[in-house]
Amino acid sequence: MVFNPFVLEEIRGYCSSKWHFENRTPTSRSATSSHSITTTYGTFNKMEENQTYSKIMKKTILLVLLFLKIFAGFSQNQRLEDACQVFHLPDGKDTTTFVVWGNKESLKIKKPLFFFRQGSRPEPLIELYRGKYYLSFPFPVKSFTDKYHLVMVQKSGTRLVADSTYLESFNEGMKIGDPRFLTKKYQENNHLDKATAQSNQVINFLVKQPWIDTQKIVFCGGSEGFTVGANLVANFNKSVTHTILYSGRTGRRFENEIYQTRQAAKEGKVTAEEAQKEIEELYKYWEDICKYPKSIDKGQGDTYYASHSFSTKNLDNLLKINTPLYIAYGTDDNEIAIELDFLPLDFTEKGKKNLTLKAYVNCDHQFFELKKDASGKVIDKVYQGDKVSEDFLEWLGRN
Repeated sequence: MVFNPFVLEEIRGYCSSKWHFENRTPTSRSATSSHSITTTYGTFNKMEENQTYSKIMKKTILLVLLFLKIFAGFSQNQRLEDACQVFHLPDGKDTTTFVVWGNKESLKIKKPLFFFRQGSRPEPLIELYRGKYYLSFPFPVKSFTDKYHLVMVQKSGTRLVADSTYLESFNEGMKIGDPRFLTKKYQENNHLDKATAQSNQVINFLVKQPWIDTQKIVFCGGSEGFTVGANLVANFNKSVTHTILYSGRTGRRFENEIYQTRQAAKEGKVTAEEAQKEIEELYKYWEDICKYPKSIDKGQGDTYYASHSFSTKNLDNLLKINTPLYIAYGTDDNEIAIELDFLPLDFTEKGKKNLTLKAYVNCDHQFFELKKDASGKVIDKVYQGDKVSEDFLEWLGRN
């Protein structure tokens, strides 16, 4: 079973605090009686002390034994080959690296393929946490590996495996565009053509393997992976039988820059005049991108190649897909939600019946349900990704 290391940290923190709380000594003696002791559990007299202390210690020992039993299952060192199988495919001067999650024995079992394409960040594919490996996959891994061979591709110029220390630095570095993480190789290969070609290459390789049941080949992608999947299935790969896309747009990714600028004015962060001036500058910037659409030397943050290619209009590709298509999104995913709200109109107009559209009310881009007070301010977030993945699997079972 694959566990989320952040959940493990919560379990460990709970057990540690319980151990500290329940094993502490009496804090003070009562001033009114030398036969009465005040502790964090209340007040009891000397005659009760031995009996109560014995109960406390028994409870503490049982809790510690339980903690050790739980933690032992997590803390054993694991070999990478026991967590996943790493494959390398030649790709011109480059190499396409991908993983099939599971040990070598799992490749003896014939199962359908669940190919997952991640979003836009150059994150390592696998995290090494306390001697165990965890896949960078936003849903419960075992729910998928029970029925499918779960596959992910390493992005060029990123690490395959990284530990928690690296990931902490990564999250900070991404805020400032640290070149340690936004490497030259990553920037050169961060575009739709490369992402689509890698996905196509890996799927074409896998459908030839005896342990893949080609009756069901699933592509799943979110955010940037939404665009990759729409492009791949519509134009390149005919082996994919089912497509699941989520948290993506029907229009261009670059439109988000304009939307965010206009929203900033509505929220009072800038004046309407300042927003309009910035939008007009964005028009000029987009014009320059279109002059050099495959430039990897020009750009602010993303290269021109990345900005232009990932800003393909997804609607055109979505309407080309004729196999079962499932699209999910959160209604609080701002500009993405309004575009996907209109998607059934386009499919109906074209007489297409292959779309299943699922909206998750009050959820954001990552499927966190936003809890709000009466004024509309977000006061809590509840992750609904498990429910989302259950719906994926239920749909796959019916189609």
